[in-house]
Amino acid sequence: MRALEQELGVRLVERHPTHNSLSPAGSRLSVALREGMDIMEAGVRDVSSQPGQKILTVSVAPFFSASWLTPRIMGFIEANPGIDLRLHHSYQPPDYRRDQIDLGINWGHGQWPGVEAEKILDGSLTPVCAPEFFGSRKQTLKPGDLIKQPLFYEFRREDWADWFAASGTTLSGLPAATKIDDSNALRRIAMEGHGIALFFRTLVEEDLAVGRMLLPFDVTVDTGNHYFLNYPSDRELSAGARRFRRWLQTQISG
Repeated sequence: MRALEQELGVRLVERHPTHNSLSPAGSRLSVALREGMDIMEAGVRDVSSQPGQKILTVSVAPFFSASWLTPRIMGFIEANPGIDLRLHHSYQPPDYRRDQIDLGINWGHGQWPGVEAEKILDGSLTPVCAPEFFGSRKQTLKPGDLIKQPLFYEFRREDWADWFAASGTTLSGLPAATKIDDSNALRRIAMEGHGIALFFRTLVEEDLAVGRMLLPFDVTVDTGNHYFLNYPSDRELSAGARRFRRWLQTQISG
């Protein structure tokens, strides 16, 4: 650093007995260097996304990948043998300025800075449980009866309160419920008969169809969070990314 200061003829660091800090000139240089690195990184991404580049990396929410995307993905792979598809599992949307990611499929509000987001799957929640959980009582159940059962959720306990309100049930406060911070574990808890899980309505269709789980009540609550296809708004999609987007749209509409 001292050699650089001598070369430039300016002081870049303010040296104190207990700490060092950047001088005004050092701060300006730091900003310029970061901007330069960002420009170089963007250039590398641009070159790597040219038609000659066959790798397509998609960041996918893990449970969405396992329950919805994976059963369908061979259709895309077989139709696009020239594309090397790589799935990167992540709960959070990519940082497109830092990560070498082409597209993301993530759960959330969809209002991410610098990102275009297209809703692809509804994220509304509904109670699910094992078929035998209520037994013969299922026919006489009322929504308010669920308050007496073990309740589980993944995101906010208020989501249960919102569901009860949507079902026409008035509560005096938040219901007692246990947070399970993993979609796979939450689904399993419900499927194995341990209680009632507030879960994605659109991601239990197969479980409901084959009788692994049931809906005590077909009432959903929209939390404002859904699954979104997302990509950076400041650059064009590669040819492979455009193909994946079109394929995904056909899967949703079909």
